[in-house]
Amino acid sequence: MRKGTVTAFKHQQETLEADIRSAFERLQWRDYIKSDSRVFVKPNFTLPFFKPGVTTHGSVIEATLAVLKDRASEVLIGEADGGYGSYTAEYALTNHGIPDICRRTGTTMVNISQMERSRVTEKINGKPITVTIGKELLNVDESISLPVLKVHAVTKVSLSIKNLWGCHPDTLRLLDHKNLEEKLTLIAKSIHLRFALVDGIYGLNIHGPMDGAPVKIGVIMLGDNPVATDATACRLMGFDPAKIKHIRIAANEGLGPCNIGDIDILEDLTIFQQKFRIEPTFVDRLGALTFKSRLLSKIVFDSRLTKPIYKLTGRTHKRQIAKPGDEI
Repeated sequence: MRKGTVTAFKHQQETLEADIRSAFERLQWRDYIKSDSRVFVKPNFTLPFFKPGVTTHGSVIEATLAVLKDRASEVLIGEADGGYGSYTAEYALTNHGIPDICRRTGTTMVNISQMERSRVTEKINGKPITVTIGKELLNVDESISLPVLKVHAVTKVSLSIKNLWGCHPDTLRLLDHKNLEEKLTLIAKSIHLRFALVDGIYGLNIHGPMDGAPVKIGVIMLGDNPVATDATACRLMGFDPAKIKHIRIAANEGLGPCNIGDIDILEDLTIFQQKFRIEPTFVDRLGALTFKSRLLSKIVFDSRLTKPIYKLTGRTHKRQIAKPGDEI
């Protein structure tokens, strides 16, 4: 199993790029990202506009891309279309200022939903698992996940590993929730996920991943593997990572350590310690059931019963482009 090292620092806008560079240096990043490396960066654009505690802050993205481009030969940043076709990747990337950020940093924006697709199959957690991934992502040397520090009403947390679900290019990826935990691990392995940089300027409490209670925390956390980073972030939020299935499976598959004794934490994180909680709704509990059955997913999300189910639960079945203030 890969050992893990995690560092962190207090967010200060005026020194952000220098602090991120220093954090990468502490993690011996030059051992992994070479001068000829091709690197993919996956932000969290759960909504097509910035929302504190929900989507990755543009300043964190820009500083990270600038640092990486100084080292690697090519740096890509991308996202897929929103679920249900609620918004396009192009719309989300543009609204978050990624075209301008890419011009300033010399990096490349990619639309995962427009990539040629590949099917990857491997045994994960003792099961044959197949995932669909944008083909170009399979040809990078290293990937870096840029999640937000937030809870998730179904998966408990949405951190660097859960953030990878956006690498699945299908807008109806809701239908593929069965064995989601194993699929996330397979995606992480397939795109060579190495580093995780958690945007904890704001966290999201109570409910997630798109709506909840934003909490000002002011931490940026960087780790040299996703499991160690997510496990450390979970503890900072007051959760036991061993009880979060997708993190536990990724650890068991060798992506990194979950046990605190196997993680070298370089900074004192107690000043950022929080006590997060999750308050799932009836709709969340219904959604959790779809993680167990593709047939149930089809009934709930893509059948003649979909609109009546949404109406019954007080939700709106949206397929239009989302705008600020919308919940999808």
